[in-house]
Amino acid sequence: MRLICGIDEAGRGPLAGPIIAVAVVAPEDYAIDAVDSKRLSAKKREAWVADHEGRVEYFVECIDVPEIDLYGIGWANREIFQRLVRRVEADYYIVDGNLKLTDLGDKARRTECRIRADQSTPIVSAASILAKTIRDEIMRGLHEAYPHYHWVSNKGYGTKQHISAIKTFGASPHHRKEYANTVTKKTYAKPLLLLSAGTPLFSLLLAGQLFQCLL
Repeated sequence: MRLICGIDEAGRGPLAGPIIAVAVVAPEDYAIDAVDSKRLSAKKREAWVADHEGRVEYFVECIDVPEIDLYGIGWANREIFQRLVRRVEADYYIVDGNLKLTDLGDKARRTECRIRADQSTPIVSAASILAKTIRDEIMRGLHEAYPHYHWVSNKGYGTKQHISAIKTFGASPHHRKEYANTVTKKTYAKPLLLLSAGTPLFSLLLAGQLFQCLL
């Protein structure tokens, strides 16, 4: 029985945080009850992961902000998939998207990049759920150190609130420089005049997170 590997990523579009990719490996005849992660709420994704823990074999790769800043998100999106294909042993690989992957050796002929595979291929859908859940957990952890960006809710995406916080406090080490510089030029999000409820000023001062403009 052939082993199939489905691969998807999470975090290509946010202003902050890493890009995460997951490869799920299963026998060709194994029925995985998964749908595209975008069709599930966060609670349903977490419940799916808890229910399938130990039942699905998967591998995780991460490319963090310094590499994204250095080489670009296009490179990171290709590279993270290539790392998983090279690392994981399977008979056939299905990668979400329409990418031109290189440097795969003899695995190249066994690798298919399929548009919207996360919507049509359950093993790739499973990878999308895992990637999204893992990345969300990372962003919740980063939120503890940088609560004023509200990553616990926006997960690093460019919401109006997030952009306003960047304009107020500047970018953090976890912001992608090119993205942060671009969005702060937009006019629809203004600097925050007041900190939101639940983020007291003294806690940010103690954490050293207020930038020099407020010192």
